[in-house]
Amino acid sequence: MNFRKTTALALGLGLLLTGCAQSADGQQPAPAAEQKTAGQAEALATSETWAKAAESGMSAAFGILHNNSGTPIALRKISNAQGDQIQIHEMRGTGDGMTMAQLEGDLVIEPGKDAVLAPGGHHLMFMDLQEPLVAAQTARLKLEFADGSSTEVDFPIRNFDGANESYDEHAGDAHAGH
Repeated sequence: MNFRKTTALALGLGLLLTGCAQSADGQQPAPAAEQKTAGQAEALATSETWAKAAESGMSAAFGILHNNSGTPIALRKISNAQGDQIQIHEMRGTGDGMTMAQLEGDLVIEPGKDAVLAPGGHHLMFMDLQEPLVAAQTARLKLEFADGSSTEVDFPIRNFDGANESYDEHAGDAHAGH
């Protein structure tokens, strides 16, 4: 009889602990370190990420996005908690005629390859900052892919003069600066 009580008590305790581990909607919570949703986002590895410090107006984020999978992944949208409009930009033209403009379509990263986001090349463009990007802080960006998966990536903010890029002068979607 003690065996039955002990077994019933153990089962009840297990159910109680399982119930405590579930969120209000009945789903198991994701581990704190897990920031990716299933799909293309799982194939993304990032390195050397950073964002240019700015008080207001425009700025940009850079880094290396690597596709660890055997199929292409397509970065479709970037957002943040501040509600900034963030676009994927590319450089067009050559020499003095170079302009930057919003990339038409997704940024496709081929299997096993990198998409390098760098000054003078592809980059993530903050169009109208809602809050300053302060050096020594971190901007957390949500990267969303064509399959609906997403991941959050930290971009440490730093001062950068570079080639004196101007992220404030633009005409429509294209603007000079790099």
